[in-house]
Amino acid sequence: MQTTTKTTARRIALLTALPLVGALALAGCSSDDDDRDDVAAPAASAPAASAPSVASDGSSSAATAGNDALPTAAATARKAVGSGTVTAIEQEAGGTSWEVLVVTADGREQEVHVDADGRRTTAGPTKETSDADDVAEAKRFVGAADLSVAQAASALTKTVSGTVTELGLDDHAGAVVWEGDVLDASGTKHSIRIDAGSGEVVTNTVDTDD
Repeated sequence: MQTTTKTTARRIALLTALPLVGALALAGCSSDDDDRDDVAAPAASAPAASAPSVASDGSSSAATAGNDALPTAAATARKAVGSGTVTAIEQEAGGTSWEVLVVTADGREQEVHVDADGRRTTAGPTKETSDADDVAEAKRFVGAADLSVAQAASALTKTVSGTVTELGLDDHAGAVVWEGDVLDASGTKHSIRIDAGSGEVVTNTVDTDD
């Protein structure tokens, strides 16, 4: 008699627990979705992080532009212009923003300034004054550059680990190259040139200028 009573009690307890297990399972699924939202949230709120903050002494600080933001800044500048090829990008204002040059199909340069995380245009596009020689050179650079600015930046950091502070198309020994500066962890600046078509390293030197 006692055995029958215990068995019945166990069955009742089990049946009572089943809805609770189901609810916990659903809650687990909901938590997974929230985790994915949490991962995406910093990207959406990143622009606010680049806004200067004022300290008690009146000084201000801002987010610093880095390698992850470089391709984003290039894309933002290109979108601001409407179309074209990014031919130069450079950190400015102590690494708190980007200056980007975009060459349109007619060979004209336009300058765009972008905030540190690369998501927001802060000035421009502004059309640069270009003569016939400037237009011809810009078209030659664009035509020879099989590597995009993002691919070139990646090639530079594979050569020297560090932060790309400046990168642009240039002429070297009659060939079009991506020429850039990489600041390594010790603060040493490396000036690197890679072939704009193949990505092959052409020169790699340490900048000893003060």
